Amino acid sequence: MKKGNKKVKSEKSTGTVIKIMIIIAFVLFIILVTRMAISYYSKVVKKDIAYKGRLVDQINISGFVLYEFDSYDAITDYSLIQTKKEGSRAGVNNLIGSLANTGNPLYNELKEINAQILSMQQLYQINTGVLSKDIQLIDIQIKNSLLSLSSLLNENKISEALKQKENINSLYEYKTDLMNGDNRRIRQLDALLTRQNELRQAMASDVKDIFCINSGYVTYLMHNEQQNHTYNQMSLLYPEDIKARMSADQAYNDNTVVKVATSKKFHIVTVLTSSDAARIKDLKGLRININTFGLDFIVNINKVIIGNSSNGETVVFFETDNMLSSLVSIGRFDGLLIVKEYTGIKVPTSSIHNYKYATFQQTKIALIKGISVKFVDIDVLYSDGTYAIVEDADDIYSFKAYDYYILEPDKVSDGDVVN
Repeated sequence: MKKGNKKVKSEKSTGTVIKIMIIIAFVLFIILVTRMAISYYSKVVKKDIAYKGRLVDQINISGFVLYEFDSYDAITDYSLIQTKKEGSRAGVNNLIGSLANTGNPLYNELKEINAQILSMQQLYQINTGVLSKDIQLIDIQIKNSLLSLSSLLNENKISEALKQKENINSLYEYKTDLMNGDNRRIRQLDALLTRQNELRQAMASDVKDIFCINSGYVTYLMHNEQQNHTYNQMSLLYPEDIKARMSADQAYNDNTVVKVATSKKFHIVTVLTSSDAARIKDLKGLRININTFGLDFIVNINKVIIGNSSNGETVVFFETDNMLSSLVSIGRFDGLLIVKEYTGIKVPTSSIHNYKYATFQQTKIALIKGISVKFVDIDVLYSDGTYAIVEDADDIYSFKAYDYYILEPDKVSDGDVVN
């Protein structure tokens, strides 16, 4: 009787194992069939991972820097000796230059002495009274000078590059002197100033000093038709007039050797398409990146003034009160008008559904959710035509960094299974 019970139990256990194996086999079969079906019916699509990025709304511009100025003229047979650093600010009655008779045998020595004094005084402007801070400022100036040297070499301006190289060497020497506690250069500067005074006395009537009448920024760089480089003059002109002056390549023929910009605010004039002029006229935070003649700096704009228009173009004036010491040396310039910077999810415009019809249809991105497609609403913050900065605008789903999205949304539909 016991043997019969054992046999029944054994048969039941075997049947249970077989049933389990059949169930497992069936499940595996279903999975295999499902995979085959997905593989067969799913669409093969190009996809990418979403990353954060940045785009800048900017416009290439060219134009003039405008300001009111006092001019100081040359004297026949006399040559200018610069006594101030280019772009420095001079007060009333400050010495801003000397006209020396080139026929005087001491002229060349005085000219060389003045150049050396200017070079050393430029170095000693780095003098905060804190050694570590001075060294940090010198390192920054060396870095900027190296970048400028590279730019000059690329433009094949060899003579200017050599001067920049000498300036870099002087900065390194000054840094070494500061670190060693050596005042050798101060003694050299004192000796040069003493010799300068001796030469000026010896030349007597052959030196005509130029003193500043009104305070402002000094420049020794002259530009053709600079007498017209004022806001009052340019505000009367039309786009074609401004463009004609920018394209003109005439030699400077004025008698001015020193200018002092007396304006407290400068203007930058350019010509924009009328549509661009309209969209920026009320914007705040505009900046101009001046990138010309080896210079590279940013100017913040305080005010936009719209000038005359014709043939779909408009004269635009940008008012500024910063970077005047750099702007004073510039006549005509090239640069970038930086309207606004955008940061967010950066995607190709070709991956945005309804991108071409964004003005009257909701733009979407085709996300991959699991193995299927889900179209999610997004807003396009800015586009340069190739890429766009977007943010999600969907009430249910989100679009964030590291999500997978489809690069060709027009080839899929919502709910499609993708491979």
